[in-house]
Amino acid sequence: MKKIYFYLVCFALLMSGLAGCGDNTDIWSEHILTAEEIAELARQDSIKEAQKNSINADLILEYDAEITILANGYDGVYVYIDTVKIADLFGITPTQLAHGIANMGSDKPYEDAPDITGFCIEGTTHADNMTNSNTNSYWGHWWDKDGNTASWGDNARVFAEYDAEGGYFNVGQMPGKLEVGKDVKFIECLKYQEKRIAVVITAKPKEKGQISATIVSTQDLTVTMNPRSTYDSDPIAFDRAKVLSDLGISSLEDAQIIGVNSDGSYAQETSATNGFWYDLNGFAGSHGDGAGIYVEYYGLGDDVEEEDLDVLYVGQMPNALEGGYSVTAKYGFLANNKIVMLNITVNIVAYEDPETPPVGEPTTDKVLDVTIEKSWDDTFSNVQFDMKDVLREAFKMTTYQIHKARISGDLKIYCGKVSEEDPTYTSDAPGYWLNATGEVCSYGTESVVFCCLGSSETALYLYAGNHPESCLPNTAVASKYIISCNGGVVTVNLTVKVGAKAE
Repeated sequence: MKKIYFYLVCFALLMSGLAGCGDNTDIWSEHILTAEEIAELARQDSIKEAQKNSINADLILEYDAEITILANGYDGVYVYIDTVKIADLFGITPTQLAHGIANMGSDKPYEDAPDITGFCIEGTTHADNMTNSNTNSYWGHWWDKDGNTASWGDNARVFAEYDAEGGYFNVGQMPGKLEVGKDVKFIECLKYQEKRIAVVITAKPKEKGQISATIVSTQDLTVTMNPRSTYDSDPIAFDRAKVLSDLGISSLEDAQIIGVNSDGSYAQETSATNGFWYDLNGFAGSHGDGAGIYVEYYGLGDDVEEEDLDVLYVGQMPNALEGGYSVTAKYGFLANNKIVMLNITVNIVAYEDPETPPVGEPTTDKVLDVTIEKSWDDTFSNVQFDMKDVLREAFKMTTYQIHKARISGDLKIYCGKVSEEDPTYTSDAPGYWLNATGEVCSYGTESVVFCCLGSSETALYLYAGNHPESCLPNTAVASKYIISCNGGVVTVNLTVKVGAKAE
């Protein structure tokens, strides 16, 4: 009886549901919006668009920043902001404003500074981003093409870094990423108590103009050097007084430094310190493969040494040049539509080894206990241990010969034991990053210390230092290095002791 009653109830419910559906025969069909519904959606969209385009701030300051496009440099322009207006809105003095902004950094140099918060507004959504900085400054950010915050890299276009003492943003660029006509607008912000300000900066990329100035005088300079495996430079004097006179200026601060490109045009973007890297043919270029020499000038700026005013410094790409190489590079000063061109000839002569190799056959049984001690720091500084006499005697080679073998890879360092395969170095070659147990590791969270072999024409040494984060003060790491060259072997029982933090 209960089962029959249950079936009757189910049948009744089913029939009532089917009957009810008759009033909604279009429930699964496409709904056509009415005019009123379309108007309401449009109103909501307009509100969202207005919110997206509005800036939530009590004070908005707008500035343009014209930036000359650079292929290799980060330079841009200073944008000074109205700190008086900002301070007035916040009800504090401009000095208090500067101190409060400076205190956004980790060191917090001002005890009684107001608690000011730096942040930014995203370009696409106009949403708040409450990070005060992702650059090297206490207030400022990297920005992409749409004015959204970005990290340093391919997506970045410009950066802004604030200088509280100077009252300006340094607005710079990601090298090789800016294009004429593609402005980047970004919004840096401050908040104090309930007041907010927004600094809207539009970065406007521009190309360098062509130089059509006349060369009014030249100076011919020559320097002779040995091939080098380092970036060490030699001074070469020039007649600064004549340059100033010929250009009609009182200081080289008023001149632009130029080089000459392979097509004969003038290079205006420096690739070294107030100077250029030059390719093997002597044309302005950049550091890297194909580079031969560089020319730099240190006689500009606030902290100039007197001896740097009248000299240029010429150096080489390490291990790139050999005896017999000669090149002339052009380095110019431009002012008042006039150019003084310095023709710098660099002659490379082969190194004359002053040593003779020790007599006898290379040895394989030399064992040396080496302890390198240093204070902990976070700068990758190193301490050296002299290996010159030991390696000369074991390998029966001169210092210069061993130095050249290190550069060529003929000298090898194994860690722990010798293998049939060539060693794979994880720090400066030849050398390694070592973990806490003295085993080879890559640079990273496990790497504690590094130890490598350094050399020059006259020196051979091991040098060691600590990782700035993975290594703690008062740490010791023991390992074994096997150094081989020319059939000789030196076994080094190595201990790197990292002491307390340097004062």
